Amino acid sequence: MAWKEVSIEELAKSLGANVAEIREKQRLVGLIVNTRKEKKLSQTDLAKKLKLSQVRIAQTESGVGTAKVTFDVLFNILVSLGYDYRMVMKKAA
Repeated sequence: MAWKEVSIEELAKSLGANVAEIREKQRLVGLIVNTRKEKKLSQTDLAKKLKLSQVRIAQTESGVGTAKVTFDVLFNILVSLGYDYRMVMKKAA
């Protein structure tokens, strides 16, 4: 089956997921990829640091299964890359 591009909205609908959640996860994945490259770490280096497989890092970075990747996983990767995070809740307008 050939790959086809789908919008975030189409992806979210097909997975029964929240569009805002998928967007935020994709933003965090982009931050992970950019930071890893800036630090000149390979996927294998990052995987060893996190005690994960290189395949798992590659899957996370590719966005495959973005809706299924938890924020905990993304935050843990970012922490290992030197980031700190905090959660902020605000009422939707």
